[in-house]
Amino acid sequence: MKRITKAMTLTLILGLVMVVPVLADATVTISGGALSVTPQSIDFGTVTLDGTDQTVTDQDVTNWVAVDPTGTGSGWHVTIAATDFSDGTHTIAVSNFSVKLDDANVSTVYGNTAPTSSITAYTALSGTAQTLLGAASDEGMGTYNFVPDFQLDVAAETYTGTYTSTVTVAIVSGP
Repeated sequence: MKRITKAMTLTLILGLVMVVPVLADATVTISGGALSVTPQSIDFGTVTLDGTDQTVTDQDVTNWVAVDPTGTGSGWHVTIAATDFSDGTHTIAVSNFSVKLDDANVSTVYGNTAPTSSITAYTALSGTAQTLLGAASDEGMGTYNFVPDFQLDVAAETYTGTYTSTVTVAIVSGP
């Protein structure tokens, strides 16, 4: 009986030793990317002069995209500026070119709290950058679609031609 007890005790001790868990570490290094914004072309189509002042709206509703893969939680903002429209000889003042962005036109593709619009009523653009969209600290981390609305006031005395404005869009770190 003593031998059986000793054998069982030894088996039990060896069994306990074999069941001791072995620990391992799992690690991951997360690195950040760079802020980016992808604007789309703005198309007002063809305006037929009719002897009155006209306001036309952009015809393209393609998503613009803002991406914050930095992993810093610093927040960011998108700015917009523009030049006068010109056909090479004549101009339409940039002050006739307006933008607005409704918060309903901002959506989260991936990420946390969506950014918010800074221009919710039509506001004239200028050569000075204005904040269009912004994310506060610890927000806006991910990918977001937004669709700004544009309008252009065309005066009755505008000369015929194809007019172009350069629109500068940038994304800047910080709310």
